[in-house]
Amino acid sequence: MAQAYEFVRMDSKGRIFVPSRIRSLLNLREGMSFMMIADAERHEIRLIPLADERAQIFRLTVLMDDVVGALSRVVGVVAEEGVDLLMTQSRTIRRGELAEWVAVADFSSVRSGVEGVVEKLRSLPIVKGVEVERLEPRRPGGGGRG
Repeated sequence: MAQAYEFVRMDSKGRIFVPSRIRSLLNLREGMSFMMIADAERHEIRLIPLADERAQIFRLTVLMDDVVGALSRVVGVVAEEGVDLLMTQSRTIRRGELAEWVAVADFSSVRSGVEGVVEKLRSLPIVKGVEVERLEPRRPGGGGRG
């Protein structure tokens, strides 16, 4: 896995310069859109480049039995449907009872649509609940905070 480490500073307008070595490594180009994820607990920011402006980004939260193989069964359904995972996180809520998987994913190429994926997940006996939320990108000049 290729990694690069650089130190950068934020300017007075909240902008951060992405060094050319990192832009080159990740094939980042002018005008690309990014999804920014802020983790307040870890004091961490992630930037995920979006290759397609028409991406349909959703946050998918699945509650399931905390048993061996549960996560692989859930991810298997998602993979079969053509969901492109951008970021995932899993955790045990109650050991041996309940676990949670959260995925931020692009549903643009999904065969059965978002509701089709949700229904297939809900049909798994290990799944206790599924929530899905569309994450809408703010367009430049859209009057957002900054």
